[in-house]
Amino acid sequence: MQAGKQIRLGRLFDANTGRTLIVAIDHGLGGVPDGLEDLRGRLGSIIDGEPDGLILSAGATRHMSDMLLGRGRPGLVVTVDRRVGSTLQGTPSRGDEYILTVPVEDAARLGADGVKMVMIYGRDSAKTHADNVRAVAQVASECERHGVPLILEPVLWGEHATDEHRSDPEILAHMCRMGVEAGADVLKVHHVDNGFGEVVHETAVPIVILGGAKTETDDESLDMVGSAIDDGARGIAFGRNVFQREDPAAVIRGLRKVVHGA
Repeated sequence: MQAGKQIRLGRLFDANTGRTLIVAIDHGLGGVPDGLEDLRGRLGSIIDGEPDGLILSAGATRHMSDMLLGRGRPGLVVTVDRRVGSTLQGTPSRGDEYILTVPVEDAARLGADGVKMVMIYGRDSAKTHADNVRAVAQVASECERHGVPLILEPVLWGEHATDEHRSDPEILAHMCRMGVEAGADVLKVHHVDNGFGEVVHETAVPIVILGGAKTETDDESLDMVGSAIDDGARGIAFGRNVFQREDPAAVIRGLRKVVHGA
């Protein structure tokens, strides 16, 4: 791995534990989610919890860069893509399109320690899936050129993906392998109850788990994180299970104890 990627990953992953606690707050790309109505205020609460990294949109990064200044601040991951369906908030989907929104060079100029994008499986259209695969290849090449790590999120969002698929470790293993082969430096994946450790063991890059939909209680999230860490996961990248809680800083501190053991 080239020096630029190593240095940037070192800002996201703790030098002592080799793990990371990232909070994703890029959800505003699709509108105003519950919990992020006051993005600056919520970001302040999140930073108070001392996460290792943040996932932000390029626009949010530009507008709130003052909150990311100084030693000890979280590392920065910039989201560079977007899935488009509905053309008006609250109205039915008009299709399934996928676009790149931010060149890696622009993300690097923003100070990014990594970029994040999705690879969506289970779609009805092979053409749309191929466009997604092509975009991943393009971004992976740009990441190599600029020394920026690629955090790839393989997800089962397509019309043909079922809950059974989402709980199948074999399907997860296939998605992880394809992500590695496509050039990912880190994978952000959903957790499965059975066989997750084998998937982690067979995957050549670090795996962090995503939080998904908001759980009923913090304990549910903590249990999932503990299980994933025991299976070899290198950390988490949680969104709604942090920013939709009443006290995000307290939630982050609780998660830190599980992720880093302190």
